[in-house]
Amino acid sequence: MATFLKPDKIVKVKIGNNELTINQKIIPDNLVATKNVASYVQKGDKMKPCAKLNDGTGKPKAITVHNTDDIKVASGTNAAEQYTRATYNGNMNGVVVHFYVWHNDIWQNLDESERGWHAADGSTRRKDHRGGQTGGNLDTIAIECISADSESEETVAKLVAYLCKKYGLDPKYDVYTHNYWMYGKDETVVGSRKNCPIYILPHWKKFLEKVSNYYASCSTADTKKTIYKVQCGAFAIKSNASNLKSKLVKEGFDDAYVVSINGLYKVQVGAFAVKDNAVKLQNELKAKGYNTLIVQQ
Repeated sequence: MATFLKPDKIVKVKIGNNELTINQKIIPDNLVATKNVASYVQKGDKMKPCAKLNDGTGKPKAITVHNTDDIKVASGTNAAEQYTRATYNGNMNGVVVHFYVWHNDIWQNLDESERGWHAADGSTRRKDHRGGQTGGNLDTIAIECISADSESEETVAKLVAYLCKKYGLDPKYDVYTHNYWMYGKDETVVGSRKNCPIYILPHWKKFLEKVSNYYASCSTADTKKTIYKVQCGAFAIKSNASNLKSKLVKEGFDDAYVVSINGLYKVQVGAFAVKDNAVKLQNELKAKGYNTLIVQQ
């Protein structure tokens, strides 16, 4: 009986009146190859770059769209899950992308702030659409659209639009074909490497128009994240807040800080996208005698 991956988290995001479901199975930093996977991933090496996009800032400069072939899968799963599983098992020849899309199933393998191995441009940068310097691996989020399926392509267009809105990118300038990083301006050249995204390239302009239409329907509210922080006190006098912050730091809570909100100086610790992580920190602080509450931003 086949053993399929289970997502660690299922995230639903909105694009106007549309909704996408993302199955997150982020490759852990400590996952190592059990065999020689590629020239740059030998047995015992990390299965992903373990580095942040854009010189460590984690903010993507652009999005790269790929095509890969459809595959036969066992009953009860789909190609996006199986490509993800193949990545975990070291059967993708070192390729690591952020998202696999099959029909309307999305599997996420990398955090959006992480570098992948997908663009065939190593650790180099070249002139981009804006006249700056960008690298496919170094700076972009990678999306693999599986097969020539129209539903898969539609889902990719929605996902690209969502990510553009989320990171302040422009579909007209910041969405690239895989070929761009390999060949440059003439993206239709067929050389020794694959012509990618092979199924979308013949109508690339129409694809970008579709992305732009979804982008226009996507409000900023659709991409906002709730951040959870643990608050330990609120003071009218700044020095009192600073004293509490110093005490917290001495006790090992190095990420304590003071913010000024509505005339009060508030002492807060941490900033989490997952509420459970904030609750865990809150319990640690309570155990040391602090009165706390979780606040949302």
